Amino acid sequence: MKKNTIPFIFLLTFISLISSAQDLSRNREIMQKVMSSDKYSFAIGSADSLNTAISYAVTHLADQIMTDVKISSKYEIKSQNGNGELNETVIFEQVSETFTNVRLSDYQQLIIEKPNKKNKEYSVFVYISKEKIKEILQELEEKEKAVQLEKEKKAYEDVNFYFSEGCKAINDIRIGDALKYLYWSYVISLGSNINIEQGGKSEPATRLIETKIDNLLNNLHITPVSFEKEQINDFQEKYKVVLNIKYNKDGVMQKVTNLDYEYNDGNTNQKGPRVRDGIGTLDLQYADIDEVRIQCTYKYDENETPPDIYEIIKSKGEKKFSSAIKIVPISQTLKTSKPISSTEQTDVSNEYYLAKSETSAETLEAKAHNHEEMEKRINLVEAAIRNKQYDSVRDYFTPEGYDSFKKLVQYGHASIIGTPQYRFLDYGSITLCRSITMQFNFRNNKQFIENVTFRFNDDNLIESLAFTLSDVAERDILSKGKWERNSRLLLMTFLEDYQTAYALGRIDYLERIFSENALIITGNKVEKKVLNDGIIITESVKYDTLSKAQYMERLKRHFRTKEYINLNFTDTDFKRASDGDEFYGIRVRQEYFSSNYGDVGYLFLLVDLRFEEPIIHIRAWQNDKLPLEALFGLSDVY
Repeated sequence: MKKNTIPFIFLLTFISLISSAQDLSRNREIMQKVMSSDKYSFAIGSADSLNTAISYAVTHLADQIMTDVKISSKYEIKSQNGNGELNETVIFEQVSETFTNVRLSDYQQLIIEKPNKKNKEYSVFVYISKEKIKEILQELEEKEKAVQLEKEKKAYEDVNFYFSEGCKAINDIRIGDALKYLYWSYVISLGSNINIEQGGKSEPATRLIETKIDNLLNNLHITPVSFEKEQINDFQEKYKVVLNIKYNKDGVMQKVTNLDYEYNDGNTNQKGPRVRDGIGTLDLQYADIDEVRIQCTYKYDENETPPDIYEIIKSKGEKKFSSAIKIVPISQTLKTSKPISSTEQTDVSNEYYLAKSETSAETLEAKAHNHEEMEKRINLVEAAIRNKQYDSVRDYFTPEGYDSFKKLVQYGHASIIGTPQYRFLDYGSITLCRSITMQFNFRNNKQFIENVTFRFNDDNLIESLAFTLSDVAERDILSKGKWERNSRLLLMTFLEDYQTAYALGRIDYLERIFSENALIITGNKVEKKVLNDGIIITESVKYDTLSKAQYMERLKRHFRTKEYINLNFTDTDFKRASDGDEFYGIRVRQEYFSSNYGDVGYLFLLVDLRFEEPIIHIRAWQNDKLPLEALFGLSDVY
């Protein structure tokens, strides 16, 4: 048996070699026939491994097909870039990628050379019929058409959505929001044939929005009203100019709810604080500046702009609206400037609702409160803030009130704007002292303006303080004439406490007011970026349902890591869950700003205000782009 084994193995090897040679010979014959035909595209790849040789061959085939597509106009593949022009690079990249990753069943491969004594590489021949190429190209074209139609549909929806949001913001005198949304709508519309339906007419979006933005900016008026000197250190001073910022709406000058702007302080460009209820400021290096050039913001930073829109703005460049520049005279105007008055600080319509509330029978018992003594004390508190001598007024606070006061003055290097004119509003055993206008400055040139309400108890001690609601939100509550006065003040006080707790990191307060079984739905923006020659950016909102413990742990982390958190409520809607009970469904448009994140959305709160402290049973946040009828509300609870 052993004698026959070696010849048998040799015979098998010999037969295998002959068979392999025959296979290679047959493959080369097929290759010659394919190459002599005009019905196929083909390529050859060589490498020292079979898989690499196949990969090279397929890549060469894809390059050949791409070259044919470039040269020939036989197969049209249309793709548009952001400007509506033909983007050949995208087309050919898609063709190359398609045929590099083409299915094995769509092309044939033949080994035409194997490693031997003379040759150490594999050679592979791949080919595909031109009919199959045509079929694949047609599939690619249909896919690209579908993608393009989807893009056009989304662009149309976004242009109309942001235009609508901009118009709503104008109605609320949220000029900053209006400019932001209208500009987003504008840049998306560039190079398109999108129309906007308005008043029964259909108008080209780009032209309509451009006119809308110009009209909006032309109706914006900025006036300096007071001038204060602040000592920075032993060698340097700065000069704070308080601005009155109003919007001419249908012939009536109304205070701007919000606006962002930039200016030159005599040395460098600065970002002003976000305008709050008609108040803005300039911090100037010198007192002899004749005028200041203010640039109203309509193009926002990346963290305040949806990523897809931000990429459009970068690719198309910034549109310059000359009407966004406001030249504000300083030196001449301020020679006759007066301290900012209470009527300039407070919306006249809100004063009407407050005065109307005070005539109610519910206030009779509260009239015994000593407003004169409270005014003396709040004047001393004001002086302590200006002089940074906070301990000197400790005796005018309850222990909890003083703790909140210390957190307030440490929040963003707080300073007082203008000369406050105090109003006292009695409600139960509490008197609301409204208000001191303050500016808060943070790193990265981020600033906020807030009106601060101080609350006195019946011992004339300040037991708490809070950032007041915006004029828009306050008016929405106070104008509900069918509700009892105290119900309106109760709701207003709760929302002020809620937004202040986030700013001052009052986790103790938030832990007390959330029910142990509260339904808590949070949301945040999630961005996906693929940065290459072809940039793909998407944005979505991730929702989480959290337990109270999970939510509080998240808040603690945020309070530790974020330099600031600022909430602002507008576009408010309030409903009572049942008649006569202080049990409310609250839906507000919430602007959330922090040192590393920002978003705008709708916040729904189901809150029980019948007891000494509020109890929140539901807290749900939803995306700003959801239609109103899709937002969480009382109908989802009752």
